[in-house]
Amino acid sequence: MKWNKKGIRITAISVAVVAAVVLAIFFTTRGKSEPVPVYSFVDGIVGMSDYVEGSESDGIVTADRVQPVYLSDTQTVLQIMVSDGQRVQQGDVLFTYDTTLSQIALQQKELSVQQLKLDLATAKGELEAINSYVPTTPEAPPAQPEDTLAGQDLTGKSYLAFAGSGESELTPLYCWLRSDTMVDSTLLETLLGGRDVLFVCFLYTQNDTADGGVLGKHGVKVMRLKTAESGYSYSYAFFDMSSGAQEPEAGYTAAQLAAMRTQKLTEIRNLEFRSKMEEAEYAIMCRETDSGQVTADFDGVVTQIISPETAVAEHQPLMKVSGGGGYYVSGMVSELELDRVQVGQKVTVSSWATGENYEGTVAEISNFPQKDDMGRGGNVSYYPYRVQVSEMADLQEGSYVAIRLQPGESQQSLYVDNAYLRSDGAVYYVYARGADGRLEKRKVQIGGSLWGSYTQIRSGLTEDDWLAFPYGKTVKEGAPTREGSWEDLGR
Repeated sequence: MKWNKKGIRITAISVAVVAAVVLAIFFTTRGKSEPVPVYSFVDGIVGMSDYVEGSESDGIVTADRVQPVYLSDTQTVLQIMVSDGQRVQQGDVLFTYDTTLSQIALQQKELSVQQLKLDLATAKGELEAINSYVPTTPEAPPAQPEDTLAGQDLTGKSYLAFAGSGESELTPLYCWLRSDTMVDSTLLETLLGGRDVLFVCFLYTQNDTADGGVLGKHGVKVMRLKTAESGYSYSYAFFDMSSGAQEPEAGYTAAQLAAMRTQKLTEIRNLEFRSKMEEAEYAIMCRETDSGQVTADFDGVVTQIISPETAVAEHQPLMKVSGGGGYYVSGMVSELELDRVQVGQKVTVSSWATGENYEGTVAEISNFPQKDDMGRGGNVSYYPYRVQVSEMADLQEGSYVAIRLQPGESQQSLYVDNAYLRSDGAVYYVYARGADGRLEKRKVQIGGSLWGSYTQIRSGLTEDDWLAFPYGKTVKEGAPTREGSWEDLGR
C-alpha cells in the first residue's frame, strides 16, 4: 500500500516501523520516569548529624603532683618497694621490673609513628587538592528546552513542536505528544518540513498537561531517503538525549568531589586518632626501656596499690603517688560557643585508651585565640581552655582524652556537605524527599562553616531527611526518588 502526497511517494511499511518503535518505547516507559537517587545523613554522604559544634576537643593529659604508675604487658614486676599509705620522697624507688621489650620493638613503634605522620600529611594534602578542584558540573544547569512547554495551551492538540532547531543531537526539535497520539506519516512529514534529516525529541507529560512532569523523553534521528521510484522512504536511529549533558572524560563532577571530600575527612580523623595514640604509646615504651625501676617524681603519699595482674588486665595504675594535686587537660572552644563555657563549669573527660569517663571542671579560659590544629577552618576563632580532673581518676600522663560539654550545655547540629546546598541570592535550599516520596525544593536556614566543606543547618532539615544532589536534568520538584548509595555518586 502506498501513500502519496504532493508527488512524494512514501513507503507505509517504513513509516509504520518508525511509528511502532517510537510508540513501543513510549508505552513501555509510560509511568517509568527515572527516579532521582537521594542520600541519608546516616550514611554520611550528604553530611553529619552527630557533630556538636564547639562542644568537643581533645588534649593530652598532664599531671600536677599526682603520679599514676601503670604497667605495660611487656613489664614483669620483680619487687614492689613501698606499701599503701607510705610517705615517699622524690627519687625513692617504687618498684623494680624486668621487661621483654626489645630494641627492635621500640624501633618498629617509632617507624609506625613516622609512617602515620606521613600518611596524615599526605591525606591533608589530598584534601587541599580536592577542595581546589573545580567541578565539571556547571554551577547552575542550563534551562531545559522542555521548560518552555509550561504555560502552553494544549487544548485539542495531539502534538506540539515547541523548541529546538532539529539540526543536531544537541539541538533537537522538541515535540510534545499526547499519550494517545499515533506517530504516522502525516506527523513525520509535518515535522520534517521539507528536510531530509531531522533530530527530534519526542516526549509526553503526566496527565497530558503542559506543566505535568515529563514521563518519557526519547531522541530519534529521522532520515528521508530517495527511492528508485522517485519517492521517499524513512529510516531512523535513536540517540541518547543525555549526550549533550554528559560530563567530560577528564575531571570530577560535583557529586564525586563531595564523596571524595567526605571520605578524605573521615580518613584524616582516623589517622589523627591513630597517630596520637601511637605517639603516646611510643613515649611510654621509651620510658620503660630507660631502666628497670620506677621512682617517685615528687614528695607524696603512696595510695591505691593493686596487684600487677589486675593492673595489666584492667589497665589501671599499679599505684599512685599523691602530693595533693590532680590532672589537667587543655581543650579548644569556638568563638560561637565561647559564651556557653564558663570557669567552674562541669565537663566530661573521656580516656581514648580505656573509654572511661570522668568529671572535670573548667579551671581557666584564655582571652586570646590560638590557631586550631584540627582543621575546622572557616572564619571562626578558637580559644583554649583548661580542665582540672580529680587525682582519683585513672588517667595516664601523656595519654589523650576527649573533652565534652555535658548534656544540656551543648547543641547538636546538622551539617550539610556544601555540594548538596544551593542558593538563590540570600535564600538557601536543598532538594529533599517529601512525605509522598517525591522531591521538594526546601528552604533552610544556615549557620557557620565547618572545615570549609560543610555548612550548619539551623532549621528546615532533620537527621531523618534524604537529600538529592541538586544538579541534573531530572532533579526538579515532584520527581520520583529512590534511596541511593556511594556507588551512585561514582556514575
